[in-house]
This record gives sequence, C-alpha cells and structure tokens, in this order.
Amino acid sequence: MFDSSSRALLKSAPDLPEFDPDTIDTLLTEAHVEIATARLAIQRGADSDRSTLTKVRRLASTFEAYVVLDIQPEKKRAAAFVAGVAHQVISMARNAENSKRTLLSAEAIDSTISTTLLFLIADRSADAAEAASRLTVVNATSSMRSALILSIKDLAMGRLDSLLTREYPVDAMYSEVNVGRDSREFAADLLFHECATAIKGLAAEAHGADYEFDVRDALDKVLDLSRATTENLPGLSGMVNYQYAGPHHLASLLLAMIEGVRSSMLARLATPEGANVGEWDKWTISQSKLRPFLWVNHQKAIQSGYLNRGNSMVMTSPTGSGKTTLSMLKIAAVRCSGRSVVYLAPTHALVDQVENDFAHHLADIEAVSVEDKALEELGDALPPFAVMTPERLLALLGFAPELFGNVGLIVFDEFHLIGMDIDPKSVKVGSRSVDAMLSLLGFTRLCPTADLLLMSAMVKNANEIASWLSHVLGRGVHVFDDPWKPTRQLRTCVVYDEKALDAAVEVAAQGETKKERSRVSSEPLGLFSLVAGWHPTQTETFAIRRLSDANPFLNINDKGYLTANRNELAATLAADFAHLGKRVVVFCSDVRVCSSVADSVNKLLPPPSIVLDENQRLIRETIIEDVGDVSAIFEVDSRRAGVHHSDLLPLERRLVEAAFRSKRGKQELGLDVLAATSTIAQGLNLPCDVVILAGTDRSAADDPTGNPRTDLRPHEILNALGRAGRAAYAATGLSVVIPAKPIIIELDEAITSNNEDLYTTFAQQDACEIIYDPIDYLLDRIEVSSANDLRVQALIRRLNAVTPEGSSGLDGIVRRSLGYFQRSSRDASSAETWLEGRRVVLKAAEQELDDPEADDWQKELAIRNGVNPRIISSFADALIKLPAELRSTSDWVGWALDIISKNPTDLNGFLRESALESVFARAHRPGNDAAIKVLSALKKLVEMWCSGLNVVNIETWLLAFIRENEGEVSRQATKSKTAHHARRFIVRLTPDIGFLCGVIGQVAAHVFAEIENSPLDFIELLPQMIRAGDYNRHQFVLRQNMAGSSRVAIHEAYLRLQASFDLNPNSSIDAVRSEVRDALFLDLLRGFDS
Repeated sequence: MFDSSSRALLKSAPDLPEFDPDTIDTLLTEAHVEIATARLAIQRGADSDRSTLTKVRRLASTFEAYVVLDIQPEKKRAAAFVAGVAHQVISMARNAENSKRTLLSAEAIDSTISTTLLFLIADRSADAAEAASRLTVVNATSSMRSALILSIKDLAMGRLDSLLTREYPVDAMYSEVNVGRDSREFAADLLFHECATAIKGLAAEAHGADYEFDVRDALDKVLDLSRATTENLPGLSGMVNYQYAGPHHLASLLLAMIEGVRSSMLARLATPEGANVGEWDKWTISQSKLRPFLWVNHQKAIQSGYLNRGNSMVMTSPTGSGKTTLSMLKIAAVRCSGRSVVYLAPTHALVDQVENDFAHHLADIEAVSVEDKALEELGDALPPFAVMTPERLLALLGFAPELFGNVGLIVFDEFHLIGMDIDPKSVKVGSRSVDAMLSLLGFTRLCPTADLLLMSAMVKNANEIASWLSHVLGRGVHVFDDPWKPTRQLRTCVVYDEKALDAAVEVAAQGETKKERSRVSSEPLGLFSLVAGWHPTQTETFAIRRLSDANPFLNINDKGYLTANRNELAATLAADFAHLGKRVVVFCSDVRVCSSVADSVNKLLPPPSIVLDENQRLIRETIIEDVGDVSAIFEVDSRRAGVHHSDLLPLERRLVEAAFRSKRGKQELGLDVLAATSTIAQGLNLPCDVVILAGTDRSAADDPTGNPRTDLRPHEILNALGRAGRAAYAATGLSVVIPAKPIIIELDEAITSNNEDLYTTFAQQDACEIIYDPIDYLLDRIEVSSANDLRVQALIRRLNAVTPEGSSGLDGIVRRSLGYFQRSSRDASSAETWLEGRRVVLKAAEQELDDPEADDWQKELAIRNGVNPRIISSFADALIKLPAELRSTSDWVGWALDIISKNPTDLNGFLRESALESVFARAHRPGNDAAIKVLSALKKLVEMWCSGLNVVNIETWLLAFIRENEGEVSRQATKSKTAHHARRFIVRLTPDIGFLCGVIGQVAAHVFAEIENSPLDFIELLPQMIRAGDYNRHQFVLRQNMAGSSRVAIHEAYLRLQASFDLNPNSSIDAVRSEVRDALFLDLLRGFDS
C-alpha cells in the first residue's frame, strides 16, 4: 500500500519494544484492509475485528508523544508520519460509525488537529489538507477557538487569504468571561490566541509578506505559561496544581511543525538561473494564493536544479504524484525568463482539459490551446503558453517554423506516446507514435537550446531515454523517478474459495433448466497483500476478506469453464461503496458495458438528493438541443451513475465531469459512480475514493489491433488502479481488480496459481512500460510493408528527402533517433552498417513508390503531411480552377472529396481506417466502389452537420445508408438509442476531415501567395469550422459571439440573419466580423421594437 519512499520513512521510526519499525507498514496496511471491509460489515450490522485498530491506536498515541516530547529529534519526521497515518486510520474507522465535533479545550486537543499538524511535521502537506477537511467548528465553546480551528484548517489547506484576513476576537473573549465564563477557560483562550497569532505569522511568511512577529517566541511563551506548576496558596491546605494541557500540546506540535512548513513554502524558493528575479518573486507570491506549499517530492526535484535555464528532465513519478505542479514551476521559470512554452497533451480532449486545469491552478500565466487556431489568428509567434497535440506540433513545425523563434521549453505530458503503442512483436505500428516521435525530433532540431520536460508514470527505461536526449541535445538531461506519492492505494484482487465454489457448482447442477445449470452462485472475496509486492507462498503476507453481501452468479460456458461475471460484480461493488459515501470509477472493457454498468448501479441506489446547478443545467439543455432527443443523450440529471467514454460529445464530457466533481455534504447524494472505458484512464483526472477494474482485457470495439479480446498490458492496469485516491481529497484509495478469468484458490493455503493479474495488481511500481522506437521498427519493415502501409510510405518519402543544406532525412532523423542510439550504444560499427543498409533499401523503396512528378514545394508538403504527392498536385491544380459556388464549409469539403474520389485509396491518407469503420460499420468495405459510396456519404454527413441538423436526424440518415450498403448479412445494423454512428462521425471523423482541410490550406497558401483577392481566409478557417459544424465564416463568427449556445441554435440564428451577409468567399475575415457585429446589433434593436 505504501510506496517505497514512504515505507523507508516508516522503517526509520524510533524502535520501540512493542512496535518493530520493519513491520509498521504491514500493521497499517492490515488496519486499512479491516476498515475497507469493515465498513461493509458495519453497513450490514456485523461486528468487525478491533484488535488491529487497538494496536494502531496505541501506535498513534506513542509516536505522537515522541514528537511532542522531542525524543530522538533526528527521527521526528518518521515518528510524526507514523502517528499521523495511525490517527488517520482511527479517524476512518470512527467515521464509519459516527462523527463528532472538533475538540479544543484547556485539557486536550482533538485527534484531527493532531493528525493535521503531525502530517505537516512529516512534510506530508497533502495528507494534512485531507485531515484538515474534517475539522469543524460546529458547537465550538468560544469564538477564539472557532477562529483557531479555522486557521489551522486554512493553513493546512493552503487558503492563505482567508487565514490572513481573519480577525481574532480578543474583545469577544473578554465579553465572554464577563458573562460568567470560567476564568480558566478564558486563560486557555488567551493561550490559544497566541497559537493562532503564530499560525498567522507562518501564513504571512508563506504569502511572501513582511510580518514582524517571532513565531517561535510566541509558542515558547505558550509552553512556559501552560506548563504544569504547583503552588502553595495561603488559606488552603495542600498544594494547588495548574496546567493547560490543551494549549501546551498544541504549541508543542506547532513548534515541531515550523521547520517543515517553512522549507515547503513556495514563496521562499530561490530564483532559478535565467529567470528575472522580480518576475519570479511576483509570480511565486501570486501562485502562493493558490498553492503555497510544495510536496516533499517537489522539493527533491527542485534540488536537482531542473528549474534552471538549460536543464532538461525526464520525469517518471507515479500517477497522482504532482507532476503537473512540477511542470507549472518549470513553465513559470521559463516564462519569467521571457521565453515561451509549448505543452503537448496526448489527445484533443486532453488539450481542452489542460487549458482548463491550468486556468484554475496556475497564477498569471494563461494556457492557450492552438489545436484549432488558424495561422492568421496566431500571428508571428505562438502564444506565451501554447497547448497542442503532438500531431499539431508536427504540422506547425513543417509549415510555420517561424512561430517557434522564442520557445524556451517543451513539456511533453504522457510522453510514452513516442513509443510503439502496441506490443513490439505485433506487425502493426500506430501512426500516433510515429507522429509523436517525429514531432519531438523535429522540435529538438528546430529549437536546440530549448529545455525539455518529459512526464509519464509508465516508462521503465527513463535513464535510457534521458541518455538518448542528452546525445541529441548535446547537454545533460536529468532523470526524476522518485516513487513517492501523496496518496496510498490499497489494492485487492477478486478471488473465489475453491471449496465453496465446488459446492455451488454441485447445487447449480441440480437445476431444471440449462440456464439454471449454467449459473453458479458465488461469494466474491478480496485478496489483499499486506507487504510490498506479491509473495504467494507466504500466507502471512496476504489477507482475504469478503467484499460484498451479494452473491453474483458466475457462468459456465459451453466448454464447462467458469467465466467471470465481471460487470454485474463491478456494479454491485460500486453501489456498495457509493452507499457508504464514496466516489467510484469503474473501468469497463467497452462503451456498451459502460452504459450497462451505470444502469445497474442506478437501479441499486436511491435517487440523488441534489440537482444540477444552474451552469450544469444550461449545459444539459444545450446538449439536448444539439442531440435532438433527451433519450439519446448520456444523462447525468437525476442519476447516481454516469458514463465517460469516447462516444461522449465534448459538452457531455464536460457535464459528467462537473457533476462527478461537485462538492456535496456527507449526507447529500449525487453522481457518485462513473463507468468509463479503460482506454481513457490515462487522462482521467477526477476525485475518486475507489477504482474498480471490471476485467483485465479489452474488447475489439476499443482495440486498435482488431483482435476479439486482448489482455490489458500491465501499465494500463496499474495506471487505472493509480486513479484511486487523490491528494487533499482521499489520502487512501481502494483499487479492486476483477480478473477477466475467475481466480480460484484454497483458503489458508499457499497460492500456487501463477496468475499474472496477481503479480500486476500488487506490483510495486507503475513504471513498467519500455519505450520502443516506432521509426526503428518501421525501417526494418520497409521491404515487406511499403506496398500497402501508408505510414511506411510516408516514412520512406520523409527519410529520402534532402534539406536545402544537403543532408538527408535519414541523417537528420534516423541518426538522432532512439533506435539508432540504442544500436550505437551496443555496437557503433554495427549501427553504422545497419544505417547504410537502410539507406540502400530506402532508395529502392522510393523507386517502387512510383510517385508522379511534382514541384519541390508540393513534394515538401506531401512529406510534411505524410500523403502522396499526387494528391497535393491535384489540390494545387484544382485551386487554380475553383468553381464560383464554393460558399460554405460543406461546399469546400465536398469539392475536396470529389478530387479524392478520382483515387479513392487516397482517402486513407487523411481519414483513419479505424474511424471509418466505427462510423460506417459493415458499409465500409474494401474496393473502390465501396470507397466511392463512403465518400459520397461523407459529403452528405458534412452537409447535415454544418446545416444545423441534430445528431438524431444525422443518425437516422446514416443508419439507412449503412443498411443499404452493408451487403448480405444475417442481421441488419441495429438502431442505436444514443445515435452512436453519428456521434462517432462527430468525435472521430470531423477531426480527420479537419486535417484534410488543413492540408488544403497549406496548398492554398502557396497557390494564392501572390494573389490578393482569394478565398485563402476562408480556407484557413475550414479545419475549425468542420470540427464545430459551422455553415460558413459568418456562423463561425456567430459562434464566437454566442458562447454557450448549441450548434443547432447558432445555425438558426445564422438563418435569421443571413440576409444581412455578403457570402463572397474572398471577403476578409475582418469584413465578415463587421457584418456579423452589425447584424447582431440590428437584431437587438428589432427585439426592443417588438
């Protein structure tokens, strides 16, 4: 459960007769197991074993005393961490049964206060924030104590503005004692006031403000005044004892906390080399309002010097370890040096998420997506902080290299994308990995002095990647692979008792029907490992507990084997945990299963008690208007469970994420369960207590290899499991793996099953994916793949191309590639021989391509975009003879598709085969005749999409087309309740058509370079307009003026106003904007008149 860094800290705790430091992590893990399963037991009224919790309670008290009494100060952090986690465990157990107000008195302080401060002492600010969230001032005994509790809470949660503006009620303290309050309590309040003032002093330091107050002196004063004393008073027999244990204990913890808190203050960070001192100080003070404290791993990374100009880093820290914060710091350092930043996100959807996340968490530096921006909008340079996909970067590097003149940093999030995205033994390589690798190599060549920051939790060969990049850049690249993370995952794998299952099989065999005989009642058990890793022969290292009261059926297939009822069990467990107030993500094998699991959970749980807020309600109304039927949307209103997968429209994704994130009270019921496809686990960034992996394989619908079922790879499983728990929200998450095939064991016996799922589930590190170079792999496949693999053909053209300086693509790309570096590291002479051999093969392969004659600029565009030069020449010729009637987005796309129809196979150079199959199903078949029909259908789909038709109407037409063209089948394509064919056209194909339009824009820029009156402005906006469904540029501008409106509503507005528009495609965009502005103003005046 604990990462190796945290285990090392636990093991360094003081050695006590009753507690062996080497077994503390096992004890705490066992306690978490008891709590995770006891909650379900308490729910059903069963008793739970309290012996482990009794040990943990003693652990908390003993090590807290070590901290307070400053025994073995060199082990203070370790003792504080042990005590904090132990208190946290007890609090979790208590919350399962009841809750109470925060205690703060002359005699004692609440354990929640202790927990918060102990974690701060241990440099675990994320744990401290999560503990502080449970502090409450309900029924507090005085206004001073309320203010102090809130100040502790604000400090731990980083809310400095709230803390610094809080007034401490000294006058109220005196008025409270004047109305008969005990003088001892008043004296305690005076001591608490000093503690509160000390906390405010620390907050002022963290805010970078001047605050003339000696924090240590104030707390020492509290210790002196609250220390136990004995006095002989006149007139009284015996001695009188005075002590204020509560203030004394609090002051002792605060004193122990000062050093760690100060070392974690962002405002105290030294200015990185190369950054402007004034700008850096200004930014850190501003950022401190949002995130004033750094985690322990952040501090460790900073010590490496990665913030300094000229330093690059490969970062492979675990999921949830704060890589985003480390990227923010580097981004700020570069921006404070006057240079700009490029941030790469793996998908278009994640570009939007990054843009939104940084808007909320990064002060004074605006992230701007350039994914869909036209060159006219970008101007002469990229925005200071530009966010895009690797594919967009590769395109911009090719046709607008001048934009990168001031770039000083590239951040590559989820950089494992540069590696082969499937098993290296496979015969396929995805185009995304090739594009990602080429974009990285292209950037380092264009911007050789820029720093690199590569981030991924999955990569195992980080040191090799850093060595390769050092070779490419000609300077050192650091590796940061600290295993520390602020949360802990308690992992369990579902297993079944062999004896119980044998008995259940015998019972099922007595059934009267085949269905009854094939359904076996089961009792799902959770197998937990109490130590790091998986040790099947050591029975003392694992625990087995029942996970649910339910008895879901396992099925017996035709071959007599038991099959896992993974989805039913996942829904049952998700409902159980949601009933306990937990937020749950269930990762499913495909889109259909997501809906099935969500529906099952909704049937098992009571309806929500909270409704969508105003903004969410407006988004939902917009979705309904765009889709056309409320029954066809992926609903979140009045639901306890929703879905999250690739068929969601962008607004649907935003809505379900907002509903799942919504803050709510402990007794309030909302959208608590999300059923998601495992393929999006990489980008899901949501607060979550429990993750359930419903199966360890994936279906063909979501699998690019086309296999019926394929096992999830270890890094995919671990990445999904790593989503459980979140810093400052849930310190300990629970991850449940339901294997694709049932694991059957003998209880109390060594586990002899050599099951890979168990080894993966309890693996110690997320980083288990080796990066393989896709370019190297394709080079070795040129002889066998060049005839029918467009990716290989594109690579052949790129590597044979010669730059103006006279170097070939082979030298400029392959000599700098990861694959060549690996070969050269093993044997430089052999690597050179291999390279020369590839040079000969490439030349021969180029001749076999038989590309037509083309101008140099056309060849360059073809190479840059990975397409046949023939299509570039065709577009260039057609642009010279443009028909006059091209006035809308669909007109232009139809024109382009007509050109492609002359060689239908060229379509695959722009539109992904998998995307076409997902939209047209069996109507997408081999052969030119079928391809021409698909081209015709695409023209119709674009026309409907850009003419304001709703998604349901588009689906109706598309389903009819599929049925008409799918050939002789035993069962026709079925109607989709959620219009999934039309959704996939919108989500998957419009970006590809946007790429096609982008290529046309590049061709047009050459053709119309010397022509003033041309449709170039219109063409350059085509990629954005096709993605958004804009009829033309006037609707494009209307959309910018009608933020929040649906595509359908915007088109209706366009139709209402179109009489005011000049539809000349050669008009400038400024003229279009002026026309729309005037039309909207006149429309507003007409509204007043009516």
